[in-house]
Amino acid sequence: LRFHITLHPTWDWHSRWHGGVQGFWIMIEDGENNRIYHHESILFTKRTHPEPISLDVTIPAFNPLPKQYFIRLMSDSWVGVEQLVPVSFEDIKMPKQTTVHTDLLDLTPLPITALQEPKYEKLYVKYGNFNPIQSQLFHVLYHTDTPIFAGAPTGSGKTTIAELSLLRMKRLHPKGICVYIAPMKSLARERLKEWKSKLGCQPLKWNVLELSGDTHYDQKVLNKADILICTPEKWDLLSRGWKGSVASDSNVSHGKAFVKRVRLLVIDEIHLLGEERGAVLEAIVSRTRFISQHMAKEKEQPEWTRIVGLSTALANPHDLADWLGIDTKGYSMSSMRGLYNFRPSVRPIPMDVHIQGYAGKHYCPRMATMNKPCHAAIKQHSPTKPTLIFVASRRQTRLTALDIISYAAADENPKGFLGCGEDFIEAVAETIDDEALRHTLTFGIGIHHAGLSRSDRDTVEKLYLDSKIRVLVATATLAWGVNLPAHFVIVKGTEYFDGKTSRYVDYPLTDVLQMIGRAGRPGFDTEGVALVMVEESKKNFYKKFLYSPFPVESCLAGKMCENLNAEISIGTISSVIDAIGYLTWTFYSRRVKANPSYYGAKSSSDEDIEEFLLGVVQESLQKLEEHKCIKVESGDEVDRVVESTILGRCASNYYLLYQTPKQMELGIREARKIINAAVESEKIDSNAAVPKKKQCAPLQCSERLEEISVAWILYALSNTHEFDELPVRHNEEHLNAELSENVKWGADVSALLNPEEERNTYVDLDVMADPHTKCFLLLQAHLERAKLPISDYVNDMKTVIDQIPRLLAAMYYIAVQDLTIGGNFDLICQFSKVKQVLNSRKSLCTDPLFQVKGFTEDIISLLNQRSKAKKIATPILWSLRSKSKEDSEKLLKNLLRGRKIQTDKMIRSIFALPFYKIEKLNIYSEIAKSTGRRIGKLQLTLDIDAGQSRNNGEPLNLVLVLGTSGSRRLLTRWEGRIHSGQKEIKLEFDWDMANESGSEDEGIVILRSFFEEYRGLDCEILCPLHS
Repeated sequence: LRFHITLHPTWDWHSRWHGGVQGFWIMIEDGENNRIYHHESILFTKRTHPEPISLDVTIPAFNPLPKQYFIRLMSDSWVGVEQLVPVSFEDIKMPKQTTVHTDLLDLTPLPITALQEPKYEKLYVKYGNFNPIQSQLFHVLYHTDTPIFAGAPTGSGKTTIAELSLLRMKRLHPKGICVYIAPMKSLARERLKEWKSKLGCQPLKWNVLELSGDTHYDQKVLNKADILICTPEKWDLLSRGWKGSVASDSNVSHGKAFVKRVRLLVIDEIHLLGEERGAVLEAIVSRTRFISQHMAKEKEQPEWTRIVGLSTALANPHDLADWLGIDTKGYSMSSMRGLYNFRPSVRPIPMDVHIQGYAGKHYCPRMATMNKPCHAAIKQHSPTKPTLIFVASRRQTRLTALDIISYAAADENPKGFLGCGEDFIEAVAETIDDEALRHTLTFGIGIHHAGLSRSDRDTVEKLYLDSKIRVLVATATLAWGVNLPAHFVIVKGTEYFDGKTSRYVDYPLTDVLQMIGRAGRPGFDTEGVALVMVEESKKNFYKKFLYSPFPVESCLAGKMCENLNAEISIGTISSVIDAIGYLTWTFYSRRVKANPSYYGAKSSSDEDIEEFLLGVVQESLQKLEEHKCIKVESGDEVDRVVESTILGRCASNYYLLYQTPKQMELGIREARKIINAAVESEKIDSNAAVPKKKQCAPLQCSERLEEISVAWILYALSNTHEFDELPVRHNEEHLNAELSENVKWGADVSALLNPEEERNTYVDLDVMADPHTKCFLLLQAHLERAKLPISDYVNDMKTVIDQIPRLLAAMYYIAVQDLTIGGNFDLICQFSKVKQVLNSRKSLCTDPLFQVKGFTEDIISLLNQRSKAKKIATPILWSLRSKSKEDSEKLLKNLLRGRKIQTDKMIRSIFALPFYKIEKLNIYSEIAKSTGRRIGKLQLTLDIDAGQSRNNGEPLNLVLVLGTSGSRRLLTRWEGRIHSGQKEIKLEFDWDMANESGSEDEGIVILRSFFEEYRGLDCEILCPLHS
């Protein structure tokens, strides 16, 4: 039996009585037999209060099941604080004891000539024949369009299964697209590398692209693609645009053109459906089947998109197969065609698995006791062959490697794991950046984790593949990423520290299977060996369930609001009954019927399931309405119409949690107030120093206005729900306090908003332990290039920085929707300032000249002193770039007179920056025939010199913002990618709103421009409406 228990602390926390931690004991008891089947200590901390704690507990089930068990919760400190909850088993449906497995038939392996296409045969020349599993699936894969579920152990050649379905699709539909979903970026990169060399070259020359969080392609490139390798989240985002109803300025607006051309969807490791990210996979498949049937009806053809799911063997393959579109309920000849669930024993290379238990309540000491047995096991099973050791953290990679070295030295054979000469390995070690790795390599032991530089990782992988080193200690993520098979695999501990819940939790069984699946190298070994080291009490569990795992359950409930919101925003769902209909496409509805008690349904009867799904939909729609993502019309509870709002479309278009847009809206309001107050208090006259007659001038805002704006926008982004799960590890609150002293703004913006008050020196560790505080500190450290306290922060910083552009774009999307609010013009301009700061990685207190090669701190200081002395009103960078090269060089030489400095290189660097000149600017009005309103029109011709941007020839982003000079309202904006040459731009705006700042003769609008990659080149132009 698997219990999913959520504990909610419902008391008010007072430090005087509760201290920093409150301990409880939880027990699962059998009242009839007076037995305790599970006991566990639970800690609630003041830092996470009142966040709930979730537990997954597995205990044995006996036949027949007793009527009920009891869950007892007792306080460690408070007398009488005890709870007893009965858990009834009356409505429990036990799964069938026997898992349906597909027998591996005794077939003659098919030769590659069965492909009957010379171009395709060349891909498999080195194999000659397909392996037994591939031979058994060949006909269904290559000669039919049946959906496929292939459950087989790691190392069974599932990639070739995907390739055969791809070859079939391209043979029938040459312009069709295959989407391959890889669960992780590392796996996506690995598949890209392999398929680019295999399918992207002669004879096929197919266009293979990777789409993950790090990549971005425009419409033209995506339209030419043959194969798209995506992470689940990226494809979920892109496929939301299939109807073409997504806003044109969204980063998913290019979804429509090619999503309908997808004829094959391959999902690797589809068993991950039962884990946290599984909700995304469920959304992808459900939407793909919906699109497929829609296209099939439109084109009057059978199902449009074929789905192929690749997995390990599952306990409930029928549910998954039915959801993928395989006929599992019929009695015809074609029934069950496409469903293959092979036993773990059919792997091409047999494997011995050993499970060892180790006593010890605490994680770190228990890990230390495993090191000596690790060394002994390597000596016994793989003294001269490659060994792979999986551990839970980067710290453990280092500690494990060092301990194995010390045990090898005690055996008087410290270099026993070295497969090459000492001179060679020492020469390689000198090229390594990581100090620990440099040391361990010389003993033939490598370490591998995400904190290493790309060059270090590549070096270690190559040394291991070439058998120059025989032991590799890696974090568990390597099991899914780089393909590094070994003869012997050790899983050292089956728990990892979950930063979100601040406790050690077990790996999913699928992860453990993936790790041990690396044992046995095709072509080298006749068998593989794996050793799983577990905590003593879990030994029997792993013996029983490692190869007969629990059924895969749906995780959609945790992301129900986001999924329904996405479908409402693209128009798939427009009423409550549509939402219930959408859920019937999902794996969730199938599992609710199969296992109602797990999801909270009364029973598996149709009436109870219908009532349950209606309740789930209504609860989710209520949450979405509370967070202003949708509007729900009043009426009959089933037929009520639902409609998406700006915030709902923002959450869908930018892949946000449903609570985030409302937070962003509040942040925008506050930012507008702060900016307006700063403008008023400093009486910034935006018309000062701006020449008349529509001439360009540098945009000169006060430093304080810019700093407050940028800091607040970044602070607001840091405090969104998107960073709730940024890990704050044990004792990191002290490191965060230390980091806050080394960055300019500190843990929040209070000191910046109230400069007259002294910066608070009191350190609140609860604040420092907050993930949002850590996020804001990491952002500042990134901008200021501050030294990070430990190497873990490097990866955390990358996680934060990767998300910020998407979140900033979402906040901008919300901010530009309301043109009528005063102060919006200045606010929108500040968003471009934030992008400049992030792109240039130069904080606002840094002179923009630091972006230019050749300008040192001494030179910049001298230029600023002499420009003030000569009363040059405009900033130096602007003054130099806005002139011709000859005039610019004269000015620079004049300012640096008396210094022996070569100015020609400096001028070349200055003119590598982008700039433009206005060739033509016209502003006039027309009456719109449809509405009768007066529309203002601004026509602009720019002569653009894009310079030599640091974007490697990529076009630059130019933003134009038009606003009123009086109430500072936003009139319109334009954003585009630009190259060198002439560019005509046309802007339309509300003429009456533009005139509100003066009489018919005095109306003035302000046009500002920003290059988002560079600071110090912003322009401002005063445009009189009646010249």
